[in-house]
Formats: sequence, structure tokens, C-alpha cells
Amino acid sequence: MKTVLWISRHEMAMAQLADLERVMGGPVRLLLWRDTVYTLAPLAPLLAECDAVAAVLPPELLRELLRMAGEKPVLRAVSGRRPTDRTLVLPDGRQEPEFAFVHQGWEQILRLEISVRRL
Repeated sequence: MKTVLWISRHEMAMAQLADLERVMGGPVRLLLWRDTVYTLAPLAPLLAECDAVAAVLPPELLRELLRMAGEKPVLRAVSGRRPTDRTLVLPDGRQEPEFAFVHQGWEQILRLEISVRRL
């Protein structure tokens, strides 16, 4: 059984877990980190325990995670949006169509390069 560190404030959907088991070649045990991530230092002990990392993080933290993970795969879920045919009423009274997120697969982050200019 492989161990995967899941870094997200959200539960992993059943479709994501089933597909993750396909990607990892069999059953997985999830180590959960549900807190908002400001720095990766607290995750170091969990990284030592896992075979792979699946994360929902901003690019600058993903870049650091990729460095910290070393040879361990860093994965992210790919999702699409499907209309539910329902309408949401926002707190200010505006209405907008509702969408459901649909799991479309996993991708492994191999390299992450960011070039920015502050405006």
C-alpha cells in the first residue's frame, strides 16, 4: 500500500481517490493536511512518511514542495466544470449558474518555473 500526502482544505472526492489508486498502482493510504498552508516547514515530517504528494497549493508553494519532495511524485488533480442546470442566488441578490467540479485525472508536476514582475 502506498501513502500519499493530501494537502487540501477539502476532502478528496471518491472519483479522485479511485483514480489516484489507479495512478499509484493499488490501494493508497492518505495522510491529510487540511490547514491553510503558509509555509511548508510543518509538512516536512509528513513528507518523510509518504510515497507521493497530491496538493492544492498556489504556484510559489508548489515550486517549493517540488524541491522538498525530491524524487517523490508531486501530483495535482485536474478538474472540469459541468453545469448543474441550477441557479445560485448570491448574498447581494445577483444570480449565477451553478457548476459542479468533475474529476478529469491527475497530473505529475515535473518542473515549475515562475517569472513575475511586480506592478
